Amino acid sequence: MTDPNIIDFDGPDDPANPINWTPRYKWSMVVILSLMNLMVNLGTIIVAPAAPQILADFHENSGLYSTILVSIWELGEILGPLIIAPLAELYGKLIIYNVANVLFIIFSIGGATSTNIDMLIAFRCLSGLMVASTTLNDGTIGDMFPPEQRGGAISLISLCPLLGIVVGPIIGGYLTAAAGWRWTFWIITIATGVVQIGFLFLRETYAVTILQKKTNRLRKETGNMALRSKYASDLSKSQVFRTAALRPVKMLLFSPIILIMSLYSAVIYGWLYLVMTTLTEVFESQFNVSQGPVGLTFIGIGIGMFIGAISCNLLLDKWAIRAAAGGEIKPEYRLPVMVLGGMILPIGFFIYGWTAEKHIQYVVPIMGTAIISCGLILTTLPCVTYIVDAYTQHAVSAMAAMIVLRNVAGTVLPLAGPPLYGKLGLGWGNSVLGFIALAFVPIPLLLVKFGERIRTSKRCEMNM
Repeated sequence: MTDPNIIDFDGPDDPANPINWTPRYKWSMVVILSLMNLMVNLGTIIVAPAAPQILADFHENSGLYSTILVSIWELGEILGPLIIAPLAELYGKLIIYNVANVLFIIFSIGGATSTNIDMLIAFRCLSGLMVASTTLNDGTIGDMFPPEQRGGAISLISLCPLLGIVVGPIIGGYLTAAAGWRWTFWIITIATGVVQIGFLFLRETYAVTILQKKTNRLRKETGNMALRSKYASDLSKSQVFRTAALRPVKMLLFSPIILIMSLYSAVIYGWLYLVMTTLTEVFESQFNVSQGPVGLTFIGIGIGMFIGAISCNLLLDKWAIRAAAGGEIKPEYRLPVMVLGGMILPIGFFIYGWTAEKHIQYVVPIMGTAIISCGLILTTLPCVTYIVDAYTQHAVSAMAAMIVLRNVAGTVLPLAGPPLYGKLGLGWGNSVLGFIALAFVPIPLLLVKFGERIRTSKRCEMNM
């Protein structure tokens, strides 16, 4: 018998449940979330073409600073999810989005007004710390969309941010040449402020927070203090925060699925940042491309990501529905697309590395970067969808675990780029990355066969 004091949604068609929101509202929300993700991607990479002018302005000549200016952002994003994820589980996602976005704007202003290189690096790190969209977006999609629509939604929410990879370096290159490097920060500040206005009209999607607010309202209306949310806990807020803060770490330690997928995603993400942080120098030194046009060399990465995202949108849900054959869509049905991406990725490294080293027409290495980024998207989006499907209630914590490792790689691996290319050259340096990528291909194949058994084991469920 159902306890009348337990508060839940009013049946499967309750309009308060985000799953039942109108498609128009849900996709409007996806657009706003995507636009903020676009700002994040712009903020991450727009500074890359400006690095030489920044170093000259602050009288620094260490090439290491060029890499740090881009990758230090990732250090902030390492710590951010460990704070943002538990706060979102405690207070809801919407308020965390809004607070983090406002702080992001403030720190962007700090970057624009920096008076020395250390101050600029610090504000870059703090800006990365306040990136809420990366941590929360995929979980928000899981709140609003059923499994048969989730793959397409996650793919589409990735499309708009991909423009940042293309437009960011182009804007950064030409804006730096025309108005100076500080305007690369001011443009992010202004654009993010405009997008933030849209967040003021969004609704909470996290079921735990929605039902707790409903419970509080009904207690006030009825005077029945025995009413409890379906998700109510006897823990204090500090205990809930501590539990939620430790959950990503526990998932990494005790869930082989989370650990393996996080490591795979981290390595690939780190390689992309390695390529992006060295791309300007490679094309300036190998092909004599000047500061303004050098931003155009990032177009290949953006085009590849666009193709990868469109492919995921077409394939992820379609293949999963076909594999389910009218039954339940299991998370493992997302993984064949990941296998495809894993096989494409190394081809891109081989093409990019050897054609750049041999000074073959610059369009060819740009095509190589397009193949790299296409393989990356075909690998990471199925990975993300798999995690959201498998750990829906704790998707934010699962994504936080993945993002932490991913951003560690995004911070550390780019530092290996200059010495790797310096010692082995662009050809063999990128070939090493390609061979390592090949070694990862069996991982999704093994998870197709054994993934369900592993993630549903008592040991894994006990530690969630």
